[in-house]
Amino acid sequence: MMKRNLREMGREQLDLLIIGGGINGSAIARDAALRGLRVALVEQHDFGAGTTARSTRLIHGGLRYLETFDFGLVREGLREREILLSTAPHLVHSLPFVTPVYAGDRVGMRKLKLGMVAYDALSYDKSLPKHRSLRPDELRQLEPRINQNDLRGGMLYYDGQVELPERLCLENLLQASMHEARIANYATVRELIWSGGRVRGAVVEDTCRNERITIHAEAVVNAAGPWIDGLNSRLLQHSVARMRLTKGIHILTPGFLKHAIVLLAQRDGRLFFAIPWKEHTLIGTTDTDFQGDPATARAQADEVEYLISETRRVFPQLPTDQVYLAMAGVRPLVRARSGDAGSTSRRHQIVDHAHEGYTGLFSVLGGKITNQRLVAQETVDRISRYLKRSTRSATQHTPYPGAPSKSLAQFTDELVNTHTGMCNLRAETLRHLATTYGRRAERILSMVSAAPELARPLVDGDSPIEAEVHYAINEEMVRSSEDFLLRRTGLTLRPGLAQELAAPVNRALQRSLGWSADEAERDAERYTECLELLRVP
Repeated sequence: MMKRNLREMGREQLDLLIIGGGINGSAIARDAALRGLRVALVEQHDFGAGTTARSTRLIHGGLRYLETFDFGLVREGLREREILLSTAPHLVHSLPFVTPVYAGDRVGMRKLKLGMVAYDALSYDKSLPKHRSLRPDELRQLEPRINQNDLRGGMLYYDGQVELPERLCLENLLQASMHEARIANYATVRELIWSGGRVRGAVVEDTCRNERITIHAEAVVNAAGPWIDGLNSRLLQHSVARMRLTKGIHILTPGFLKHAIVLLAQRDGRLFFAIPWKEHTLIGTTDTDFQGDPATARAQADEVEYLISETRRVFPQLPTDQVYLAMAGVRPLVRARSGDAGSTSRRHQIVDHAHEGYTGLFSVLGGKITNQRLVAQETVDRISRYLKRSTRSATQHTPYPGAPSKSLAQFTDELVNTHTGMCNLRAETLRHLATTYGRRAERILSMVSAAPELARPLVDGDSPIEAEVHYAINEEMVRSSEDFLLRRTGLTLRPGLAQELAAPVNRALQRSLGWSADEAERDAERYTECLELLRVP
């Protein structure tokens, strides 16, 4: 259970204050708390609301990095993929990928085969099957809708998918909280605290209560993702811009695939994906430089057209009249001297600001969802040395809170068989609970058992049920409709943008949080604003 209490943070002497509740910040909190450090994390909006929520939702080594001979980065990703498949099986699962090759493609069959051999070699300890070459007729059997003109063949290989990376971020925080970490969303850092020439914490504004709290900590980590440079320039007298921000968009269409497809854009040679997501297809991403507030990023018409036209080259029957949504996210890449956005390294970097006169302040740049655990381990190793503490990471073999003791499929089947009919719960609802929350679905069912009225669906015959809202408020720090519908359940990311759920979720939150009519109206307005960023231009 995560308990939001900034005042409690202000009464303690902490080892580490983390700024930013995205995938890197949350992973750092988990790692540090598991080592026994006294940790607090504050997030200006909601957990995973930035880059994490707008990703391609893959856990992979990065096949395209082989072209730049970045074998170390690929090996790192493949090793971390295996760890996540083991420790978060309810969130991360294997996904088959098909890479078609056409006459004239810049990557032909020979080059692709060499890449696949290298990919298998770099994942020598993997649990997933090895790659397999495909003849054109075999590829057509796997994906009947594929364009057959000039098709030379392809490859079948396996990587990982995390359908809800926001929940991976959240489970980092849940586990940190179980080990006494203090966590808060809607908490904005206003200034740093200095003592003896060192950073000793920060003044944080609780935007839910309109009050400021001073949090004392021996070290501070800026893990604010694409907001890192902006935050440092606001908090420090002298700061160096270290980030290169690039925007990527995704579109959601009706499902038309059996496998994830690796695509090469004809106009610029960029690699992108079309992947099965729920019952739909997620296509992306683009990669262009971005300036401005990352929270305002949105897809443009030419970017949507780029993905549609390049995908239709391989799948001519792509149903382009039914693009459900278009979402944009901003990547916080480590700045390079030159090169286009796609060529900028995805490697992470940990900056100790002591050499700039800010002893005790660290910034974590770059990284990917796949390697978040390793980024956190290296960060906490660095901070432990600064604190002169002998600690060791425990995250490599520690299951996440929702991880079942058996496979997700077995766990789901048992949950459905055991609880179907209890308080009129439907099998579809129980599958939704199992695949969204993993083992923590049992906590929601305990609430239903104690109060059967919480089994009511918020919309007749559909998920979610009212107990989920209560659970999300009490145990996952939900404070808005957007928090619940977009980041805790992913229900917004479906046809219609969950608009039929907006009013009942708003009412459930109003009852549970004691909102006034004005507060409920403001929440409804904020959810409408959130949807505007997802609408197809």
